[in-house]
Amino acid sequence: MSAVPAVSTTAEPAPIDLADLPSMPMAAMSIVRICDDPEAGLDDLSSAVSLDPALAAQILRLANSAAYRRGDEITSVDRAMMQLGLKVVKLTALGFVVSTNVSDRLDVSPELERQAWHQCLVEAVACRELAGLAGVRATSEAFLSGLFDGLGRILGLVARPAEYAELIRATPWPDAGAERQCLGMTTTEVVRGALATWGVPTLYSEVLAWTDAGLVAFGTSEVDRLAAVLTVARHATRQVLGDPGSHDALADVALASLGLEVNAVDTIAHQLATHVSDLAATLHLTLGEIPDYQALLDQARSQLISTSMQIAEEAAGQSERIHDLQAVHESLRHDAMTDRLTGLANRASFDDAFRVIVDDRVMGRTRSGALGVAMIDIDHFKAVNDTHGHQCGDHVLAEVGRRLAEVTRADEMIARYGGEEFVLVAPIVDNTRGLASLAERFRNAIAELRIDYHDVTLKVTVSVGAFATTSVNGSEPARTLVEGADRLLYDAKNGGRNTTRIHFVS
Repeated sequence: MSAVPAVSTTAEPAPIDLADLPSMPMAAMSIVRICDDPEAGLDDLSSAVSLDPALAAQILRLANSAAYRRGDEITSVDRAMMQLGLKVVKLTALGFVVSTNVSDRLDVSPELERQAWHQCLVEAVACRELAGLAGVRATSEAFLSGLFDGLGRILGLVARPAEYAELIRATPWPDAGAERQCLGMTTTEVVRGALATWGVPTLYSEVLAWTDAGLVAFGTSEVDRLAAVLTVARHATRQVLGDPGSHDALADVALASLGLEVNAVDTIAHQLATHVSDLAATLHLTLGEIPDYQALLDQARSQLISTSMQIAEEAAGQSERIHDLQAVHESLRHDAMTDRLTGLANRASFDDAFRVIVDDRVMGRTRSGALGVAMIDIDHFKAVNDTHGHQCGDHVLAEVGRRLAEVTRADEMIARYGGEEFVLVAPIVDNTRGLASLAERFRNAIAELRIDYHDVTLKVTVSVGAFATTSVNGSEPARTLVEGADRLLYDAKNGGRNTTRIHFVS
C-alpha cells in the first residue's frame, strides 16, 4: 500500500485564497441569478445563454438529441428552450458553464483530470437518481448538490495541483484532517467559498455544510432531505468506484430517513454507466471507458464482507443507537407539529407545509392549476361549551377533526388553525365547480355527523369559506388566499351558518 505523503503535524498550511479560484463569466453569473429568481422565465434565460456561443450551441445539441427531439431539427435557441423546458435548460446551462470554466484552469495529468471529473459526475447522477427513488421532488437541486460536492476535489487540484494531486494519488478518499494538512481547509469549505463568490443560491452551500455536520438524524426540510440524499450519494460513489472500505453507518440513517431500502445503490448502479456517459457528453467532458459499476460494487462488497466483520458488527451497534436517537427526534418533531386534541397538523405545521406548496408552485415543481384554501369553523361552538362543559367541547373538536381527516383527500392537507377553526389547502383546484364541490364535501360531512357524549347525542354544523386562484407567484398571493378564505368564512357565518361561500380567480 502506498504511504500517505509526508505532511506537517505541527501547523496547517495557509488556506486557499478564494480569489485564486476560477471566476464565473458573465453568462454564468446571469444564469445563477435567473436560477434564484422565482419569476424568471425562458426569455430571461435565453438572453443570458446568448452571451455564450458555446453554451448556446450546447443547448441546441441537447434539444436535437434523441431524448428531447420532437419532429424537425431545431435551429434556434428560443425554440430549443421551449422544447427542453426551463428546469432542464437551467440545469444544463449552469452545469456546462461551471464545468467548462473550471476545466480550463486544471493543470494536472489527463488521467487525474478524468478521474476527478468521473467521481464528480458519478456523485451528481447518483444524487439525482436517489432523489427520484426517494420521491424527493427537488431532483435538479439534488443533482447540483452532488455536482458541486464533487467539484470540491477539482477546485483543490486547481488551487494546489501538485500538493493535492500527491495526496489523492496516495489516499484516493482523503478525510477532512488530511485535506486540512494539504490545503489548509477541506474541499467542502473550498467549494462553499467558491459558490459564495460566484453568487450561487445559498441552498447548495447549506446542503454541503449540513452533510458534513455528520448528523445522527435528518428532518423533513428541503435542506435535510437533500443532505440525506447527498450522504447516500457520497457513500454510493465510493462503492461503485470500487472502494472496499466505504461502509458508512450514517448512510444507513440517511437511507432510512429517505424511506429507501439498503439495495438502493444497487438499483441505481444498473443504469449509472449510461447516465454518466450521457452527462459527460452534455458537459463536453472526456472520461474514457466507463466501467461496469455493478461489477465494481459487487467486488467492493465482497472484500468488505471478507475482511471487516468486526467493523460491520460495530456499525450495526452504532446504527441501532442512531436509530433510537432518530426515533426520539422524530417523536419530538411529531409532537411539535401535531395538535394533541384532534391529532391533526397544527398551525405551525400548516404554515410550513403551505410555504413549501407555494414555493413548489412558484418554482414550477408542480403542475399548473388553481391553488385553493378553505377555512372551516364550527357553528355555535361557544354554546356547546356553555351548555355541556369544556370537556364535551374538547370531545366535539376531536370528533370533528377525525371526520374532517376522513374526507380529506391524499393530495390535500387539513390542520387545526386555532380554537374551533380548521384550515384546508388543496394544491389543485380545476374550476369554480370543483371549489364548490370541495367546500360542500366538508360541510356535508359534518352536517351528517352524530357525536355521542355520555348520554347525549350532539349534532353540529360548520361554515366554510373557500378561495382559489391560478395566480400564485410569491408570498403576497399566498397570504391573499388565506385572508380571502377567512373573509368568505365570515360571509358564510353572517349568511346563516351551515353554508359555504367560495371565490375562484382564474
